[in-house]
Amino acid sequence: MTPFAFLSAQIRAIIALWALILCLVNIGSAVLAAARRRLHFIIYALAVFAPVYFLWQVIFDFSLFGISEKAKDVTLTLCGFAWILWLSAFVVLTFASVFLFARNIRYDKTFITPGAIKIFLDKIPCGVCCFRDNGRVLFSNMCMNELCEKITGGALLDGNHFKNAVEGGILTVGDKVWRFTCRDIEKDGENLQEIIASDITPEYAKTRMLEKDKAELSKLNRELRDYYDSIDEIVRGKEILQAKVNIHDEMNRLMLSTTAVNSEDTEELDRIFSMWEQDALLLCMEADEKNGAKSFESLKNLANALKINLSLQGEMPELSENRKNLFFSAANEAIINAFKHADAKNMKISFTETEKIFLCRFTNDGNIPKSEVKFTGGLSNLSALAKRQNAKISAIAADEFTLTLSFPKA
Repeated sequence: MTPFAFLSAQIRAIIALWALILCLVNIGSAVLAAARRRLHFIIYALAVFAPVYFLWQVIFDFSLFGISEKAKDVTLTLCGFAWILWLSAFVVLTFASVFLFARNIRYDKTFITPGAIKIFLDKIPCGVCCFRDNGRVLFSNMCMNELCEKITGGALLDGNHFKNAVEGGILTVGDKVWRFTCRDIEKDGENLQEIIASDITPEYAKTRMLEKDKAELSKLNRELRDYYDSIDEIVRGKEILQAKVNIHDEMNRLMLSTTAVNSEDTEELDRIFSMWEQDALLLCMEADEKNGAKSFESLKNLANALKINLSLQGEMPELSENRKNLFFSAANEAIINAFKHADAKNMKISFTETEKIFLCRFTNDGNIPKSEVKFTGGLSNLSALAKRQNAKISAIAADEFTLTLSFPKA
């Protein structure tokens, strides 16, 4: 069988090129194995690389010196082998080289490696960045690199600089909205910082829509509240009209009773005079409300008409117009009830402020109710008005009778 040395120069050159390619393949396998820290695969790659490189040197030596005395003995010996043995050796070495290289390539697809993790993180739709406290970036995927370039105008080289740029938390980049969250992590005893960028464009759009709907709902609630208030005003107007009719009829009855009473009947004259005084008081109260005279002066006039000594303690807190109206309504009700039910002579109005509420107390020295105070009539209506403003009406019957009106500050 033809020895390898008798093959043509072209065939020997092809085999030399074959050997050189196998050397490069094995070098690549060793580098991949080293990157993955697979020591045994490095040894395998070097074990295949050594004979291939040796055969390549034999071919190179024979090409330079041929069968002359300058050629080394090992070169002449190996080149004297049949070409079929050389071919078999190269086939075996090729199979081993390709097998090792394929195993290293396949390792990324079947095992969790840094390279596999990098490929995966580059494909996810969110940005990931990890850096040391001094700002040195250890890892960042493609999404985060693109975001950094659009936000800062430069590459992601300093983690602290990028953290300051996204300090707001939510930023609009292009046509998308991103949320940036930063947290501290620990890896191998070292403190690191991690930034995650999440695309919240759909959630942000829904949130804006909800805020718009909430604003419209608040507007609708205000309109409904105004509508209910207008209904109260209409009902109140009808009640006032009916009260005027009743007063008119009562005054007609009083005039007839006055003309018919015996002038010498002192007791009956006092009773009729008292009724005249009450009707006149009601007409004055109605005139004050019609002219909008809800003030402390109107309260004093009412108290003087009912012969009640009215005193104020403290200053009235800053209240809205609706709350002021509620306060004066409560004061009127307290004075009238003190006169009608308690035969009171003194009424004290005091103001107290706490961290959360304003307190307005109406205290009289009249007769203490023997039974539980029930909110009926005027007090019931007053309690309903207070509830609409998140206020509260309460009554305490102890040494003195106190009606309390409380407003929340918020």
